[in-house]
Amino acid sequence: MLPLLIFVASVCTAFASKQPQKVLDQDDRPANFIHSSIFGKHLTDNSLPAPVTLPPSYQSRDFDEEDAFGGIGTFAHLEYTECTNSENSGTFDIGIVGHPFDLGVSYRPGARFGPNGARQGARRISPAAGWDIDHGVNPFRNWATVTDCGDISNTPFDKLVAIQELEHGMKTINSMKPKNISASDAVRLITIGGDHTITLPILRALHGTWGRVAVLHFDSHLDTWDPKQLGGGLTKYSEVNHGTMLHIAHEEGLLSNHSNMHLGSRCALFDEHYDLNNDIRCGFSIIRARELDKLGVDKVVKKIVNTVGDEYLYLSVDIDVLDPAYAPATGTIEPGGWTTRELLAIINGLSDADLKIIGSDVVEFTPVYDNAAETTGIAVGQIIYEILQWMVKVPVKTPKA
Repeated sequence: MLPLLIFVASVCTAFASKQPQKVLDQDDRPANFIHSSIFGKHLTDNSLPAPVTLPPSYQSRDFDEEDAFGGIGTFAHLEYTECTNSENSGTFDIGIVGHPFDLGVSYRPGARFGPNGARQGARRISPAAGWDIDHGVNPFRNWATVTDCGDISNTPFDKLVAIQELEHGMKTINSMKPKNISASDAVRLITIGGDHTITLPILRALHGTWGRVAVLHFDSHLDTWDPKQLGGGLTKYSEVNHGTMLHIAHEEGLLSNHSNMHLGSRCALFDEHYDLNNDIRCGFSIIRARELDKLGVDKVVKKIVNTVGDEYLYLSVDIDVLDPAYAPATGTIEPGGWTTRELLAIINGLSDADLKIIGSDVVEFTPVYDNAAETTGIAVGQIIYEILQWMVKVPVKTPKA
């Protein structure tokens, strides 16, 4: 025991002989953990590596355009233009225009809110960050000036009057001169629906500029039904709807005689033979949804290119061409559809083939049925972006040029 006490005493004497340890006063103590960690330390210029500057691509990024949460809710944060005002003729080349219309539906209503929902779904896209890994081109900052034209006003009380109002609005916009006339001598529009009835007034409005056009119809349904089959043929009012508009367009001489196609079809029929025979009479051929599994994207694209050839092409995309897993927010759902990736790949393939697209619509988006993740709205925005890439890649001259 005595040796241990002697050892302890010697240790205490040694510590006492050394300089006393400094005790931090109140000013020296860190206020909290952050101040004592690396997050609270202030770096000096000498502790940083030499600065490196990188040249901007095209121009410095405008963070006002990238505000995904604020600002006016235009599509992809584009500038708004009153495209029906003649004073704005010559100020844009491609317009995004909404048709808030759903008086032609036969099942679930609500597509009149589609244009607003699509703009919300596209707020993740912006001109300041418009490049992407698949294209290498920013379609907002290329040869074409792209704008959001807003919505064409139409009455919610009378379907036939509303259709006339939509046609008149589209004719007015189509009459505007493009800004870059050396590349394309007519403005082109991507229309956000709205139910699929809107394709009829659009084709009517385009006919004076482009003549008959081949329609590529991405849809789970045929939409060439004889009005006697869908609508009963009771009145003129009942005959015009989102399932008969392509039949009517054929009867009015708006469509190509043999180059139209349905893509992704998988619907029920009202008759064993009549519906399909009438569809052939309207100038359509079909690639069913299930055929994609056997053909693959490349062969589907090749069949489309061989069918359309050198004709002017109008692209109509019903969001229900996608499987409900990828686009639940639509009025007339059909299971067994394509994936978003497959649809985008096909559209990209048609762009690579330089098919002459003169206009497009994306329709039947009904936001009330979307989920909290905005799955359908975001898909609609991306599809429109893909179509815009196509229009920028392939400028088109009118037949009169």
